[in-house]
Amino acid sequence: MDRRFPIVAFNPRIFSEFFGTETNSLHAHLLDGGACNSNYLVQCSKGKFVCRIHSRGSPELEKSILDLVSDRIPTPQVLWTGDGVSVMTYIEGQHFKPTTKLARDAGRMIGRISAITFSRPGQVLPHGEIVDFEGWSSFKEGLSSLLHHPSVKAFLDEQTVSELRDFIDAHRSYWEFFDRGRNLVHSDFRPDNILVSDDAIVGVLDWEFAHSGSSYMDMGNLMRHIPMEWQKDFGIGLREEGVDLPEDWVFRASLIDLASHLDFLTSNRSKEFKESCVELIRRLMKFNSEPDAGGGPGRATL
Repeated sequence: MDRRFPIVAFNPRIFSEFFGTETNSLHAHLLDGGACNSNYLVQCSKGKFVCRIHSRGSPELEKSILDLVSDRIPTPQVLWTGDGVSVMTYIEGQHFKPTTKLARDAGRMIGRISAITFSRPGQVLPHGEIVDFEGWSSFKEGLSSLLHHPSVKAFLDEQTVSELRDFIDAHRSYWEFFDRGRNLVHSDFRPDNILVSDDAIVGVLDWEFAHSGSSYMDMGNLMRHIPMEWQKDFGIGLREEGVDLPEDWVFRASLIDLASHLDFLTSNRSKEFKESCVELIRRLMKFNSEPDAGGGPGRATL
């Protein structure tokens, strides 16, 4: 796994408030997956738990979001939060690999998540208040600012940056549409954060970056990680949950994912990972779509 933050060693003392007298006898095993936080499977007389050390994101926000979605989709339960740490229930399963049923179910999961709406787009605080995104006034302005970042310029030549700037300008109506989104967005909906068992999704993990925005972000995130052959089944699942997709929904999902690709280029991820982002950016720019397709799906909040 190409991480954004290094693994933090397990220290049982920071979880002592939850485990009490068993703290010094805990057995911890580092779990696979996750690019930011460090997750450990811990066993004791009470059972199995996930001890989570947050390098990014708020444990309190993750708990509030999980409380919000737990009646709609399978998620772990946050049992305790401390200073930058949390303890959750453990869900047995494997990382998502698409099948006809699982691709469809993934669409249904995003459909159920997107059915939760807020009064406005923005960052969700632990008590439900929505505030502006820090340093990101709009998609178009945010993307344009990333093009000036030295790390982006280190991977994209001047001609590509110029073409990408024109590409962003040409799709202004899409960015404005994304800016109006006010659905709950998981924000990291990818195979490592989806647990499956017996061809069923049994857990959706890592909600610390959830926000109010456009659900096309979750669509694009997952489709980046799965072969194109599963898009049809994925779309069926979305529609089953009432998402009225326009004809260009695949392009929209790929387009909004541009924000992730450019942001990754500014991170400390590996050179190989960043080169894969560059390839995805070039592929997107060749995507056949009318620049002014505009409009939006039938459910206007999506």
